[in-house]
Amino acid sequence: MRALSVLTSLFLLAGLAACSDEGRELLRPSKTGCYVGGAGEVHLTAEQAANAATIAAVGMRDGMDEQAVAVAITTAMQESELVNVNYGHDDSLGLFQQRPSMGWGTEEELLDPVYASFKFYEKLRRTDGWERMSLAEAAQAVQVSAYPDLYEQWESDALVIADAFAGGEETGLACISGNAEEVAYDTASFADAYEYQWGHAVSDAEEASVVIEADGAAAGWNRAAWAVARAWDFGIASVSYNGMVWAPGEEAWVDPDDEATWEGQAASVADATEVVITFAAPE
Repeated sequence: MRALSVLTSLFLLAGLAACSDEGRELLRPSKTGCYVGGAGEVHLTAEQAANAATIAAVGMRDGMDEQAVAVAITTAMQESELVNVNYGHDDSLGLFQQRPSMGWGTEEELLDPVYASFKFYEKLRRTDGWERMSLAEAAQAVQVSAYPDLYEQWESDALVIADAFAGGEETGLACISGNAEEVAYDTASFADAYEYQWGHAVSDAEEASVVIEADGAAAGWNRAAWAVARAWDFGIASVSYNGMVWAPGEEAWVDPDDEATWEGQAASVADATEVVITFAAPE
């Protein structure tokens, strides 16, 4: 049996040695998850990207700026790795590992990423001089962690993520694959989620598409990134803004007029005044 295994391995190695570059590319594992930044500097799972999008949306809804969003992302990356966990040290839980016993809210509230984000920004806003602190220092001022030095390791990634979701970076987020265990394919649920997180209603919601108004390029790209991150839990087929279109896959954002491989998956190509989201059919 061992001889057969060794012989099989030798055949495989010989085949790979003779394999063309195209063949090697086919054998290479496919990318998954989401890539943040113009050059894909930060990799997140689809779940992490969705939670980062929520944190950013709540911050902007509540009048916080990109720096505040970066502080919140730094914190959540250290506390939970941007995963909404229902456990932690003592009674800590959620994205920010906030504790019901310390007055942050009930367990149910703190497991709601929107509420947890709101509470984080509420305390950050009350922290004198947080704007002049480093991201790690501001995170520690809010969290009062026993391990304050650990926040610093996430600062550079948090800046890239905040730029994509709150800084208006063009095509700042591209997600390739990954879905939640329960995917909502209806536009009404998506519209409700947008209003809950952003504090504004969508412009239009039809059976298979949603339109979000874009008040300027930065706002448009922030909302486009948020929508791409929502593909994980809403079965989104495409997002379009300012003549560019995103669909799940390694092509990322493309200009349909210039990209030969684009097959027109989007229902329409949006201009600079609105973000158009189209939905996949239920599986």
